[in-house]
Amino acid sequence: MTIKPQQLPQAQINSVIDLFTNGQIQEALDSVGALIKDYPDEAILYNISGACYASLVQLDTAVKFYEKAIAMKPDYADAHNNLAVTFQELGQLDAAVKSYDQALAIKPDYAEAFNNLGIALNGLGQLNAALKSYEQALAIKPDYTGAHNNLGIALKDLGQLDAALKSFEK
Repeated sequence: MTIKPQQLPQAQINSVIDLFTNGQIQEALDSVGALIKDYPDEAILYNISGACYASLVQLDTAVKFYEKAIAMKPDYADAHNNLAVTFQELGQLDAAVKSYDQALAIKPDYAEAFNNLGIALNGLGQLNAALKSYEQALAIKPDYTGAHNNLGIALKDLGQLDAALKSFEK
């Protein structure tokens, strides 16, 4: 009889994340799949699986894994954000906005989610709301280059060219 540790060791999570980060997506999927067999109740493993499938552009499968992670851990802000990004890639902008809102309700200082929400709102033609989202991202993380760029685009689209130029320069 083997006895497994009750908690998933961080080193194993880090190993899978390293594989993913280094572009070894199939190896990461194989590793995370093995870990799910031993730790079926660890939401992070389903979130990582979702990220792997999203990288392979298997977006419907990614959605299922993110939804499983959220079902297991409803306050998992990263999984809500990742689900929203995937909805956005699928062109489901209303669903993306809802998921970003859920991520931000859980983690109100989530600059990346504010920036991503702005992108989705911009895609829905809600430029003023997008502008506010980018500004919130920058209030949290003033050196966030992507949010400065997106803010500049929104300002340009609103005809505020001087303000747009200042944002692009940051």
